[in-house]
Amino acid sequence: MKPKLTLRQIYGDDAVYTPRTPYSDNPWMMDDPHKLDALTSREVAIADIPVLVHRATQSEKAQKLHDLAGLPWVEQPYTYETQEEYLAQIQSWCDEGKTIVCQYLHETEHMTRDCYWMDAEKFNELNTKAYIDHLIDSKFVPSRLNVELYKLSDAIKNWQPPVVLKPGDDSPTSGGYGVIICQNKEELTEGLRQFRMTGTDSIIIEELLQAKDNYSCQFAYSEALGIQYLGASQQMTDDNGIYEGNVIVDEVPEKVIEVGRHIMEQGVAEGFVGVAGFDLIVTEAGDVQAIDLNFRQNGSTSMLMFHEALGKPVNKFTSYAAKDVKENEAFFQKIENLVKQGILFPLSYYDGDFFAKPVESRFVGIWYADTLEEIEQLEQQFLLS
Repeated sequence: MKPKLTLRQIYGDDAVYTPRTPYSDNPWMMDDPHKLDALTSREVAIADIPVLVHRATQSEKAQKLHDLAGLPWVEQPYTYETQEEYLAQIQSWCDEGKTIVCQYLHETEHMTRDCYWMDAEKFNELNTKAYIDHLIDSKFVPSRLNVELYKLSDAIKNWQPPVVLKPGDDSPTSGGYGVIICQNKEELTEGLRQFRMTGTDSIIIEELLQAKDNYSCQFAYSEALGIQYLGASQQMTDDNGIYEGNVIVDEVPEKVIEVGRHIMEQGVAEGFVGVAGFDLIVTEAGDVQAIDLNFRQNGSTSMLMFHEALGKPVNKFTSYAAKDVKENEAFFQKIENLVKQGILFPLSYYDGDFFAKPVESRFVGIWYADTLEEIEQLEQQFLLS
């Protein structure tokens, strides 16, 4: 089971990788520490470079799932359990002159700017929601306005719901957090109230598109590789825009790939190196519009890397948690059986029984089958059992 590309091929032989969201106060990031820690081993299977992971992902159960899937188990040399251990390891890497690849900008006292694999400020700038207007052709961007908070009362008079609200400053966001969909005036009022409470300096007001399809279109770039198209998948979100997974199903429209390549070329021209995924909406009118740019590894990156190796036309990237700590063993056994059957591919297993006071175990992986209907039936059986 070999991926299309590894992070070593993209970032270089001397790179190390930390996928953990920084320990800093950010209202637009998921704040469930166990879910964040479980995700640290999501890209280990495509890494081939050291990854800083939580120790609960390095259990015998996790290794067993890898063995069953024919996936080589690579014990990670760098692990942490507490915030203090995590920050100490980051500092140690900086002191050793390591080239650090990460998902988000860290505070300077935790990670100095010369430790990053690329210009740190540019990396952060490319990932802010306001920068899309400066980066790409306006015809690929929905109607939007970035307005300072003190001017908001006047600006909002020219907009009628449905609209989308997003932070207009340089705060990073993840998984749909920080994006508020407002279908009516009451929801708009509440959304604006939430932004005011966070102290955000500016807010983006954006047209809510009538979407036919929602794609995550991904590319990789290094000087040695050039720009490589990794693939695209359809994104699933709930009614509030919160990310719920990705599915590879049909052929991707060529126009989606063309717009994605345009965005990647612009990012590379500004100095970006690495994996990037762009949220591209195909409207009912057939236009392609970019609603978010993620110049970092995406949730479904590993799925795209393993798509060919899995040998099935339909893949679904997803994650689950045990319903209760008492269900941890049964949760593992259900996953183990599905991996044995060759229909569920493991990326990360977070063993809740690792802790002195157990927590719910978590799993991140990929369904693979001949049809989406087959996957949906299997998933329903798994969730109901």
